[in-house]
Amino acid sequence: MRFENRVAIVTGGGMGLGKAYVKALGSEGCKVVIAEYSEPLGKACEQEMRELGYDVLFVKCDVSKEDEVKAMVEKTVETYGKIDILINNAQGADKSSLSTVTEDTTIEMFKINWYTGAFGTFLCTKYTIPYMKQQGYGRIINTASATGVNGMATFSALGSQKEAIRGLTRVCATELGSFGITCNVICPGALTEASRLWKEAYPELYEEAVAPQPIPRLGDPDTDIAPVVMFLASEDSRFVTGQTIGVDGGTTMMP
Repeated sequence: MRFENRVAIVTGGGMGLGKAYVKALGSEGCKVVIAEYSEPLGKACEQEMRELGYDVLFVKCDVSKEDEVKAMVEKTVETYGKIDILINNAQGADKSSLSTVTEDTTIEMFKINWYTGAFGTFLCTKYTIPYMKQQGYGRIINTASATGVNGMATFSALGSQKEAIRGLTRVCATELGSFGITCNVICPGALTEASRLWKEAYPELYEEAVAPQPIPRLGDPDTDIAPVVMFLASEDSRFVTGQTIGVDGGTTMMP
């Protein structure tokens, strides 16, 4: 029970990787706020986790909207008294933006990626930091992507803002280390609901993406990705900060 008496926020916690994180944290005693844009997904996840005996709370939140993020953070503190862990997982995207070269990428494709990704990560971090600083403890885990690290073609909207998240992560690591707060970023390569849809829509791109990997597959959210995030959220990672960790079968080390 590594996370007994800890409180976490997981953005985009209603499905995919976010749901895997909620489940992993809850199984080890953590109180978890499921910050989710989709009310049906958020409520379904909340009910499922409570049936497992976990202490969770769904809060509807569009991370691209400052007032909703601020209210979500305040609700967390009002309910549980503190925030120990922030996992910035939420990310929206127009599916077509994941297979469009830069000159054909629209402003709207760019906006949805940046507003829900980099901007949402900034807002959640901004409003969580004061509570972590006050208690002298915190774990912030952000989400980037090999699409940015490796400069993958057709991912200009997603990859560019994921690199902005990596920059924000390093700045926060520098600013917050002396307050007992670590800030790291993972690049997951997971077979989630969204990636399954992408695989079905663009099977050739999928095969091209995974074939060169040292481990040629996408990872399982529960057994491959979540354990690494749990390490970063735990006491065991106390001396790890400002790092980008690829949890992707080796994709981010490839040229």
